[in-house]
Amino acid sequence: MSKAHKIVVAAIAGMVLFSASQGSAEPTAAKAPKDFAPAADEIADIFSKLGDQIYEHCIFELSDEQIAVQQALIAAYIQEGADGSAARRLAAAQIQPPKLSQECERLRTSPLVTPPAPATKPSIVAKPHVDAAVKPAPAPAKPEPIISLAGKTALPQWDCADGVDYVTVHINGYARKLTGGEICNPYDDVVHELPASAKKIRLGYTIKSGRLFAIADTADVNGRTITWGLSGRDVCRNNPDPDCFAARAIGPLPPGEYTFANDPEHRVSWGPKTKRSVAGIYLRKLWSKERFTPKHTKAILARGNIAIHVRLKGEMSEACIGLEPKGWTYVASLIKEGRAMGINVYIDEPHPQIAEAPPVIVASTFSLTSLFK
Repeated sequence: MSKAHKIVVAAIAGMVLFSASQGSAEPTAAKAPKDFAPAADEIADIFSKLGDQIYEHCIFELSDEQIAVQQALIAAYIQEGADGSAARRLAAAQIQPPKLSQECERLRTSPLVTPPAPATKPSIVAKPHVDAAVKPAPAPAKPEPIISLAGKTALPQWDCADGVDYVTVHINGYARKLTGGEICNPYDDVVHELPASAKKIRLGYTIKSGRLFAIADTADVNGRTITWGLSGRDVCRNNPDPDCFAARAIGPLPPGEYTFANDPEHRVSWGPKTKRSVAGIYLRKLWSKERFTPKHTKAILARGNIAIHVRLKGEMSEACIGLEPKGWTYVASLIKEGRAMGINVYIDEPHPQIAEAPPVIVASTFSLTSLFK
C-alpha cells in the first residue's frame, strides 16, 4: 500500500473510531490490568474489520487506462521540453481518481463499525463426483479472428478544435490527442430528466452521435434525449466501422438489444476492481448483421466487458458507454428504480427529427506554456 493510501486509511479509521468512541463512551471505573488484554483484542479486531472495509470501499487507484495515459503524458511533456519533475507533476494533476462511494461515506460518518451486509449467497449445490480418469480432455482453444485497424484514423469530429493546445500520446500503438489530460471534444455533462409519468422505458443509444434517449409508448417521451456518452477508444471512438465493432480492446458498443442483470439489487453494482459503480448490460440480439462478415460477427460476439459507467478524466470507454458524472447518476437511478428495462443500441439516429446536436466541448484552458512555469 502506498504512503498516500496509508494516510487515507489512517485518517478515515481515526474519524470512524473517534465517532464510535464519542457515541458509546460512559464514565466507568478504571479497569484492572487483567482486563486490558480482552480490550486490546477487541480494538485490534475493530481495526482489522475497519481496515478491510476501508480498503474495499475507500482506497482508489487509477484505472489501467488512466495509468497508461498518465505515463504517456509524462513522456509527451518531456518531449515538449519540460523537465522530469514538471512533467510528472503536471500529468498527476490532470488525471483524477474516482470520487468516494456512498459506502465509503457511510463508513466515514457511521458511529458504529459494522461490516457491510453481504449479498445474498446462492444456495450451494453439491457437485456429482466424477472420476478424474474419465474426464474428457479439454477441447483446444480456437484462435480468435484477427481484426486489423492499420490505417484507420479517428473521425473528424473528435479532432481538437482550431487554436486548442494539445499533446499527442501513443497508447498500445494508437495515437491520442489530449488537452489538459482530457480527450479532445468531450461531451458536456447535460442531463434531461424524464417526466414522472415515464414509469417503464427502454434506453436507446446512438453510436454515431453518442445520444442516450428514452424509448417509450407515449409520443411525449419516446425519443427524448436523456444525456450523452462515449463508446470506444482512439480511432474507434463512436466509430461505426465494422472493424471497430469487432476490435476487442478499443471498439465501441456493438448495435443490438441488451438487458440488465436479472436481480434488481445487482443491476448497478460497485466494482471492487474498477472502483466505480457500473451497470452491466448483456447482448441478447446483434443487429445490422448485414454490415458484418462472418469474421466480424464472430469477433463481436466474443467481446466482453460491456457496461454503462461513469467516465473518468483521462479515459475514453472500452466497449462500454461512458457517461459524465451527472449523466451517470441520473441514468443509474433509472436502472436502480426499475424504470429502465434494457437498452437498444443503434448505429444511425432513429429520431433525426427531434435529436439535438451533440453538446461537444471544444474549448480548453490547457496551454503548453504551463509546462515551463
